[in-house]
Amino acid sequence: MGLAGSLLVFTGFWHACEWIMGGRNRDTLALIPFGIVYIVLGYLIVTFTGGIAVPILALVIVLVGLSLGIMTRRVTAVRKWVLWIFIGLDILIALGLLIGLLN
Repeated sequence: MGLAGSLLVFTGFWHACEWIMGGRNRDTLALIPFGIVYIVLGYLIVTFTGGIAVPILALVIVLVGLSLGIMTRRVTAVRKWVLWIFIGLDILIALGLLIGLLN
């Protein structure tokens, strides 16, 4: 579960800063709220704060982010290689959270 939380913090910062690196547009600015939520949830998971509700909420939000990334991958202004890394990281985070919740 700690690895999933750490990846959430890492990818959250990346989401929040992508508009700086990839250009300021509607799609990159839309990543900022997800980034902030990922950072907060990752911090709560790593510090074991919030009980079982936090990883469950994080799993739901990551699955929503993953779904949005997959649905918009052909029409978004986010750099394609960045989007695919975000999708891959979301899959890793979801698997880590799921394994942690099942144990």
